[in-house]
Amino acid sequence: MIALEALKSRLADNQLKVQREEGDVDTLRFSFNQPATELEIKRLPKRTPEAMIHFLNMHNGAQLFVHPTYGGGIQLFSVEEINEYREVWECPEQFIPVGAGIDGEWIVCEVVNEHENYIWVGEFLTYEDDIEKLPMDYTRWLDYLIVAQGAHFWDWFRR
Repeated sequence: MIALEALKSRLADNQLKVQREEGDVDTLRFSFNQPATELEIKRLPKRTPEAMIHFLNMHNGAQLFVHPTYGGGIQLFSVEEINEYREVWECPEQFIPVGAGIDGEWIVCEVVNEHENYIWVGEFLTYEDDIEKLPMDYTRWLDYLIVAQGAHFWDWFRR
């Protein structure tokens, strides 16, 4: 989570000036929840990737790249929200909700095994259409999201 730590070190009053995809420069807001408790971590699905657990041990959820006027941004779920959205989004057993995108896109992690997982992003996931599956795991997705300054970089390749 080097990219996350680097991002946090650059924040001033939980804000950061970023250049958006269309060239606009905005000062965006960030908020990080307190760490999840040991009891909360135990409530996670058994298949939860270690990288997600590591993030939740640091911050039990977060709001990233939020515009102060228009909102949006990326919401990374807390343990409680992960469990809530597993039901709401009717996730198959191997899928764990990660968060929600700027326009409410679903962000979930498919856990293949303890060493392999993939991020899926879509407005309403079918959990079957491989176009929603990104060729990266949770850690790489979060790193890329930070480097892309909150842009939906995965859509750059889908256009």
